[in-house]
Amino acid sequence: MFALSPAPLVLTPPAAQPLSAAVLRPLLDACGLGWFCLRGAGRREHLAALNLARRAEVEAFAPRIRVRRESKTGGVAVTTEALFPGYLFARFRYPDQVRRVMSTSGVLGLVAFGGPPPRLDDSTIAHLRHHAEPAVAAISPVFEAGDWVRVAGGCFRGTEGRVREFEAGHDRVCVLLSLLGHNVEISLPADQLISRIELPKLVPSALRTLGAITSVGLPEAR
Repeated sequence: MFALSPAPLVLTPPAAQPLSAAVLRPLLDACGLGWFCLRGAGRREHLAALNLARRAEVEAFAPRIRVRRESKTGGVAVTTEALFPGYLFARFRYPDQVRRVMSTSGVLGLVAFGGPPPRLDDSTIAHLRHHAEPAVAAISPVFEAGDWVRVAGGCFRGTEGRVREFEAGHDRVCVLLSLLGHNVEISLPADQLISRIELPKLVPSALRTLGAITSVGLPEAR
């Protein structure tokens, strides 16, 4: 008797389906030279930007502003902080330079949401640079009537109250303090006061709601 050999099994691969416009468009938009958002090590965003420029020869930008903080020894200290803590921006060619960018010291990742990374318009970065960089040059106390403030220096250090009156360009603020169960109106030096909403006010108004930034997952500027 002769054994019957089984017929060979032939598998036909399914026909390739063309990518839809909804899938292809983000891929095409991300490719090429442009600005992208990166995650950086906390409080070292500016160092990551420097490393990208020096070692990877990639243009980078980590916007920073100066803010007033109550010092541990009393009084008010001025410090420089990141506008977007933990994030920075870099201009490179995607995907050709991704490996070089990701291997740079201080860079933790590329901001993306399950697909290609969103690319920022050049005008958005120019807008950030125009409004953020001048804020590093100078800083002065900013208060408005009704603001809740804390006294950071002087004999009333540690007390809190509300601003009754403040005129821009003047060095004193009229504050309503609660002392011994009574509301007392006192004129205090502006440089001894810290506002609870000081940080948002130090951010230029043009940066507080920047749609192109929030669209890539960043919080509104401070």
